[in-house]
Amino acid sequence: MSFTWLNQEFWERFFFGLLLLIGTGLSHASPSTPSTFDEITFWTGSGEKRAALVIQWNDGVSPASILWGFRWSGEARGIDMLKAIAGSTVSRDDGQSTFLPDTSTGADPRLALSLINYSFGKAVEAVVFTDREVVRTQNDWSTGYWEYSIFGGTFNYPLYDANWNYVGETTYSQMGNDTYSNVNWFSSPIGASDRILIDGSWDALSFALDFKSTPVEEPSPAPPLPPTTKSIRITSSSELEITFTTTQNITYQLDSKTDLLASNWIPLTSSFAASSTETIFLLPMDPLIPKQFFRLRQLP
Repeated sequence: MSFTWLNQEFWERFFFGLLLLIGTGLSHASPSTPSTFDEITFWTGSGEKRAALVIQWNDGVSPASILWGFRWSGEARGIDMLKAIAGSTVSRDDGQSTFLPDTSTGADPRLALSLINYSFGKAVEAVVFTDREVVRTQNDWSTGYWEYSIFGGTFNYPLYDANWNYVGETTYSQMGNDTYSNVNWFSSPIGASDRILIDGSWDALSFALDFKSTPVEEPSPAPPLPPTTKSIRITSSSELEITFTTTQNITYQLDSKTDLLASNWIPLTSSFAASSTETIFLLPMDPLIPKQFFRLRQLP
């Protein structure tokens, strides 16, 4: 929830300020158990198909694993979901030490992704999650590796014997499901670049510390970022523009009151789902109102 206030004595004299920001970080939240896609709170993308991403650092920090949702139409791959969720992505070519920023930016700025570009596709090297004072990070192949597990989809993959001799192909085929209790994780023999998502599929990155595979634990939904006041400006003698940072597809309502100590807020808008990472409001200014407070409230 984000608050801001306007102090207006005359049309030519205004004083604006950010009053208070309230939000709950993952490190302080009580994890709830998601049983279906409907309980995922942080979604990105748009379309009729849905998939889930679970990330588990195995670093001893609670919650052990965190869950995001992804929507799309047409075809999407596991790497598309990762990059759509991660706020920033960098990559480097195999054998090179320099990382280059990706042109795409995802929905959650708390999450950063680094990839290695191999000839056969992209591999995850590091995943960093920063939530206030808590930083969670694991780096591939230094103390372990990122194991990629999946549920749902159809693809062929090669089989090898104990001496790594090719012995043929087999098929993975599994319908998707939006209920976590029906998920049977399968350690993926293909990377995220080749993994084609289906409606109801699940992907998980679980860090195998000391190169020992760790089962994926039932995740806690990643909470949306609280809205913040990005800018306030006067557009005319009778209009105020306030820009809030918002999370796509999260439902908000803008409220106002003239006395901060008063208990009741007056809704200025109906509830709405944010369509982008910024939401702009154009509000009328009344010279007869000396002081006005605004808040952008996230609704359940």
